[in-house]
Amino acid sequence: MRALPPPFSNLRCPPVAGLLRTVPPWVALALLVVTAPAAEGLVAEPLAPRSPVRGPTLFATLAPGDTGIVAENRYADPRMWTDRYSEIIYGPMGTGVAIGDYDGDGRPDVFIVSKTEQSRLFRNHGNWKFEDVTAKSGIVEPGKPAGWTQGAAFADVDNDGRLDLYLCRFGVPNQLFMNRGDGTFREEAAARGLAVTDASGMGAFCDYDRDGDLDVYLQTNLFDTVKAPQGQKDYLFRNRGDGTYEEVTTAAGIAPIETAGHSATWWDYDGDGWPDLYVANDYAVPDFLYRNNRDGTFTNVINEAIAQTPHSSMGSDLGDADNDGRVDLFVADMAATTREKDQRGMAKIRAMLDSAVHPTGEAFQFMRNALHLGTGTARLREGAQLAGIAATDWTWSVRFDDFDNDGRIDLHVTNGMIREYHNADQHQVLMALENPADSRRAMQAAPVFAERNLAFRNEGALRFREVGTEWGLGQLGVSLGAATGDLDGDGDLDLIYANYQSGPTVLRNDSDTGHRLVIALRGTTSNRFGVGATVRIKTATGEQVRTLVLARGYLSTSEPVLHFGLGSAERVQELTVEWPSGHRQSFGNLAADQKLTLIEPAGPARPTASVPPAALFQADSLGLVSREQPEADANAQPFQPFTFDRRGPALAVLPVGKGEQLLLGGTTRDPLRGFSADNLDDGPLLVFEANGDGVPDLLQTKAGTSRPFGPDYQPKLHLGTPTGFTPAALPAIPQSTGAATAADLDRDGDLDAFLGARVLPGRYPLTPRSVLLRNDGGTFTELPLPENGELGLVTSAVFSDLDQDGWPDLILATEWGTVRYLHNDAGKAFTDRSVAQGFTQSGFWSSLVAADFNGDGRPDFAVGNLGLNTPYHSGPAILFHGRFGDGGPPSVIEATQEDGKLFPRRSRNELGGRIAGLLRRYPRHNEFAKIALPEIVGAERLARARRFDATELRSGVYLSQPTGPHRFVPLPWEVQLAPVQGMVALDLTGDGFADLALGQNSHSPTPSLGRFTGGLGVILVNDGRGDFRALDPQQSGFIVPGDVRALVVADLDGDARPELVASRSEQPVLAFLRSGFTGHQPLRVVLQGPSGNPTAIGARVTLTLADGSVRTAEVAAASGYYSQSSPAAFFWLPVAPRSLAVTWPDGRVSTHAIESNGSAHLVIAAPR
Repeated sequence: MRALPPPFSNLRCPPVAGLLRTVPPWVALALLVVTAPAAEGLVAEPLAPRSPVRGPTLFATLAPGDTGIVAENRYADPRMWTDRYSEIIYGPMGTGVAIGDYDGDGRPDVFIVSKTEQSRLFRNHGNWKFEDVTAKSGIVEPGKPAGWTQGAAFADVDNDGRLDLYLCRFGVPNQLFMNRGDGTFREEAAARGLAVTDASGMGAFCDYDRDGDLDVYLQTNLFDTVKAPQGQKDYLFRNRGDGTYEEVTTAAGIAPIETAGHSATWWDYDGDGWPDLYVANDYAVPDFLYRNNRDGTFTNVINEAIAQTPHSSMGSDLGDADNDGRVDLFVADMAATTREKDQRGMAKIRAMLDSAVHPTGEAFQFMRNALHLGTGTARLREGAQLAGIAATDWTWSVRFDDFDNDGRIDLHVTNGMIREYHNADQHQVLMALENPADSRRAMQAAPVFAERNLAFRNEGALRFREVGTEWGLGQLGVSLGAATGDLDGDGDLDLIYANYQSGPTVLRNDSDTGHRLVIALRGTTSNRFGVGATVRIKTATGEQVRTLVLARGYLSTSEPVLHFGLGSAERVQELTVEWPSGHRQSFGNLAADQKLTLIEPAGPARPTASVPPAALFQADSLGLVSREQPEADANAQPFQPFTFDRRGPALAVLPVGKGEQLLLGGTTRDPLRGFSADNLDDGPLLVFEANGDGVPDLLQTKAGTSRPFGPDYQPKLHLGTPTGFTPAALPAIPQSTGAATAADLDRDGDLDAFLGARVLPGRYPLTPRSVLLRNDGGTFTELPLPENGELGLVTSAVFSDLDQDGWPDLILATEWGTVRYLHNDAGKAFTDRSVAQGFTQSGFWSSLVAADFNGDGRPDFAVGNLGLNTPYHSGPAILFHGRFGDGGPPSVIEATQEDGKLFPRRSRNELGGRIAGLLRRYPRHNEFAKIALPEIVGAERLARARRFDATELRSGVYLSQPTGPHRFVPLPWEVQLAPVQGMVALDLTGDGFADLALGQNSHSPTPSLGRFTGGLGVILVNDGRGDFRALDPQQSGFIVPGDVRALVVADLDGDARPELVASRSEQPVLAFLRSGFTGHQPLRVVLQGPSGNPTAIGARVTLTLADGSVRTAEVAAASGYYSQSSPAAFFWLPVAPRSLAVTWPDGRVSTHAIESNGSAHLVIAAPR
């Protein structure tokens, strides 16, 4: 080992005496070779000059002969194609890389794993020159080629400040090489309790009990596919404090389940300061999320915290993908990046998996990557499809790092497989071979499945763009474990990854833009390298966070430092480090472009009381739950993208005396309370005055497609009486209803009703007929509508006076159509003015509310949509309805568009079961994958079919303009994580502006699409101009997981504070209580209208406060989705109210002075 130079006498360094007593002298000397200190506990040193040679790409591939990093990885065990064939093809396939400064000279060194040959250690001499020191270091791996080596981890096992090396092996004992401090290692796995003989994949080191030393989770994979086809059990070892280990797997609550794991990542998912553990498992065994119970034990909370995971989980990595200050986790699958590649094999497998029964309450497994977004709470959001990283091919390693130094973490993935094992045609060949040896030989003769590695640049707002080739990272091959480190000391991250049957690839980062900061941690009370510490920085361009974790990606560990790209920021305004011990340090005004060593204060940490600010809402359960019968939809059409049963339950608020009650719509198992069951889901409920007696009445609609179209879908009118409800007649208007609302359309003093038809059972997506019912003293008759009522697949409806002419207009949301504006022609007819008003975007519009969002006094409209976190995210969505087979009823086929051509979304086998002759015409999946849809179904048949397009998939707002039509503005990306259904508009923050509360998610997509469950609900704060900002779940407290349906505003406890109440399919109803906030008082205004409209539906309330500011609210019947809120108007008042004006439904205006009597309730009667 080269002697270190003596410390320079002319440098003044901070006090490190406490540190020097706890680390070896050679480490202390390395810390002293620095520039002048910035502050106590911080040592700064300049970065090396940036790479002098800049080629056409961000990364340059360096030749082995130039660097000296020469290693073999031939996979030379002949048993891989005989009795170990199943293990290598299904399980422990890869090899890893470890980067770390083992000799303490300040330069990170490199360890390259070889599967069947001797692995290699390379010492970094600087200037991209490395020396193979394997032999002189004492690293020897006996038992090869049969004893495969897989993962490698540099970790300080005995906490002496030197990096040790742990190697995970297959079929022979794991090896632990202890760093002796002189450039050599001694193997001590058996003596220290880590010489496990199994199918070990990777040792993930972390101080999970925060006692100052590193414990380790040992992940395994397949060992013997005959005896244990699911895999092996993982292990957890606790460090006794002296560098020896005891197994605590069972005692700690780690599940004794056989798995084929590919990565295990320590990740504080809930932000409580204790490291939790995500375990990514291949195949049907689900992933695990072990919550740290802070007492040495763990609880698997995957189903409580996460809605969906990959099916075949591979590598995983953590980082703040959305720059919200919380650490997220990306988990890879094997989802193909092209339609053709998917059709060759994955589509067939996915279709088979789709048919499996999914256990209720378990996280849904689907064949795509997952991006789990931290929220600071116990629940996570998911956004891989929105981010554009849901499919990255046959992925092994994933790495979140800021490669271009712009302040946002990017993503690198390695890809490829030894053979295209999932190719459906190859499977058919293998299945035809009766002899297993022949099958193996046939697979061995197939070509290597080479794929390009990919890189994704983080563009902000949770959007990534693929730049692999552009950055010089798009190499073709079979690449495996990857690690990063600043190998040349210039402050950017270089990259090394392992390859199948060849040496590693070494890539120099030639970034020449963006400032940067590299941070090394030196623990005293915490472990010496600060593993598990979190560092936060604040610059002029934003805030960032990093957590130091060793095992990341796949079978690999990177240099144990933290890298921050700073973009244009030249200084760090504030840097905070949160140590595992509980110590917390802060530094300010730090220059960019340097390496900082942060030294933990000595001694025990002082406990600090951390009280998070109170959330906007507190959740409560009302003890209500809707259940459904397990029967499948008898009228489901082949290839329909969504199911139409289980679309509720509806919610409606029923005024009772001075209070309010909640009505929960009926389902196939639980009918509407007080009414008989008919095993048919209720559609929306409408509470309104039908017969003018002053007692609220109820219109109960029916929905779904579980029965043939007919009288079963007839809406039912129930007239309210002092003792209950009694049935009343309606015209024969059977429909599967999607929307129901009411208004005084003709201004005759009573309420008329609109029923929007959702779907024709068995004939989706053909347009059903909606109806408008005129009320004449309790007798209802149909009024004409444009297009004979065939207005589209109506999902929501609201009455609002859009053009301010005093007459309520009808606004509709439709699926596979546009938002529609039907103008009320003075109560005599309705005219379609949708296009002229700017409602031209076709989408999956699902909900609708009206409010003045931009403060111009005219109604704007918030509209829910499918969002961008679905397989349709790249758009447009295309569907054809027609006759595509020889005989039989019409059916639907979905298509995707590629280079101007249409291709089927479904697989060969799925379509072949419905289109006669297709399997015979296209016997091979490889051939079918290239065939366009017109050739598959016939160009003439496709031309005769009816085409439906959805081109706008974002939820948004239509804002009124000073002149001309409304303008569509998409809502923030947090809204686009999932479909929006339940929706309400009201002032939630007391500033007088209409904010939005949105329910999210949908289980209605058919299994081929997967559930759309990336959201948790969103509170959007309005700035008064119609621009919205999303509160994160921790701020809002509005966390509504599951299949959220209706959302209403109600005052169920009579305290004048509005509650939000959300219904969910087959889950309890949740109420969210707004307890109030400093300086604001609640006011609930109830209007008393005439006998035909006693709650004054259609009125507008204008409240003037003592400071002259104005608040407004409208009284509406149903809006949103399957929802009818309280008819009361709710206000949060910063000062006392002065007067109130009401514009009544008939156009009259009344003004009322308000006396300050302390009451939070105000009742205003209509003038006579």
